[in-house]
Amino acid sequence: MLGGVLRSRVEVREQQATPWGVWQGESTGRTWAGENVTADSAMQLLAVYGSVGLITDQISTLPVDVFRHVGEMSVESPKPAWLIEPTVDLGFEDWCSQLLVSLLLSGNAFVAVNRNQSNAIVELVPLDPARVTVAREDGRKVYRVNGINYPGEMVHIKGRMWPGSDVGLSPVEYARQSIGLGLSALKFGGEFFDGEGNMPGVIEMPRPAQPGIMAETARTWRRRRQQGGRGMPGVLQDGATWKPTGVTNEQAQFLATRQWSAAEIAGQVFFLDPSDLGIPVDGTSLTYANLEQRNARRLQVALLPWIVRIERAVSALLYNPRYMKFNVNGFLRGDLKTRYEAYAIGITNGFVEPNEAREREDMPPLDAPLPVPEESNVGF
Repeated sequence: MLGGVLRSRVEVREQQATPWGVWQGESTGRTWAGENVTADSAMQLLAVYGSVGLITDQISTLPVDVFRHVGEMSVESPKPAWLIEPTVDLGFEDWCSQLLVSLLLSGNAFVAVNRNQSNAIVELVPLDPARVTVAREDGRKVYRVNGINYPGEMVHIKGRMWPGSDVGLSPVEYARQSIGLGLSALKFGGEFFDGEGNMPGVIEMPRPAQPGIMAETARTWRRRRQQGGRGMPGVLQDGATWKPTGVTNEQAQFLATRQWSAAEIAGQVFFLDPSDLGIPVDGTSLTYANLEQRNARRLQVALLPWIVRIERAVSALLYNPRYMKFNVNGFLRGDLKTRYEAYAIGITNGFVEPNEAREREDMPPLDAPLPVPEESNVGF
C-alpha cells in the first residue's frame, strides 16, 4: 500500500495548501541575511547539526522498557517484536533517530503502520515529512503522501502547535532568520578564504589612464588575490594605490557573530546549554555543581518534551494496559562518591535495602550463590 503511494509520484515535493496555510516543510523565501533556509541547508550549520545530533543520539540510545498495570502496580512486560525492530531494516535506535530528526527540523513525524490479517503490527515505517501533508475533507483529517490520500493507519507525532492547527510548528522555519544569519556568516568565511570574499576596494591612479589599461589592471589584481595567488603580494605600477572600501573581519566582528549565532541556535531553538556543543558563551554566570545537575537540566529542558511525545505515540500502539517508557535513570546518576553516600543514608535510615542499592550498581545480591567454575579441559 505504502510503496504504491510513494512510487506513484516520487518526485512530488512542492508545497501544498492546507486550510490553515502552506505546509511548512520548506522555507518560503530568502532570509534577511540573503540565505534560503530549508531542513537540508540548516543541517549544514554545525550549531544545528550538533544540536540535532546530541538530542537524537541521547534519546534514541536510551534503554526502552514495556510495563503493564496490575492493580496499582506497574510490572515489566515483554517487548513486542515491532518495538525491537520496527522495520525489516531498522532497529529501534535508528528508527527512533529518524523520528527525532523529523520532529527537531520539521516539527512533525509521520509513521505508516502496517498490520497483517490478524491486525498485528508488522512494521512501523517512518516517512519523510516533506512528502506528507495534512488536510481536512468534510471535517475528517486525511494524510496525503506525495499528494495522494493515504488510506492506511498513520501515527502523527507533533511538536509545538498553533491552536486549531493539525500540524506542529517547524523549528527551522520559525528560527530561519537566525539560521540564515549563521549560514551567511559561514558562506562569507568560505568565500573569503577562497579569494572571492577579499576586502572590496578601489585602485587609485595619480594620472588619467585608458579604460583598457584600467580594466586590465583590475583583472590582474583580482587574479593575484584569488585562490591561485594566495600568499603572493599584489604589485601596482605608476604610483597606483589600493584603498579598501569595506570593513575588516575584526570591524565586522565576524568570529563574534558566528559564536553568538551558534549559541543562540543551541540555546533558544533546541534549549541546549551551548557549552554542551563546545560553544563558549562569554559573560555567563551559569554554573553546575556536578555532572548530575548538568544532565538533569538537559533531560528536563531539552530531552523530556520529545521523550514524552514518543512514549505516548508508541504506548497508544500497545494493547492496554501496557505502555512504553524510556529508562532515563542513567542521566540522573551522580558520581560514584555521591551515589554511595546516598545509598548509605538510605540504608542507615531503613528506606533502602542493601540489595536494592547493589542492583542499581549492577551488582549481584548479597545472598546470591557463587558461580560454579567451569571444569578445565586441560588433562594431566
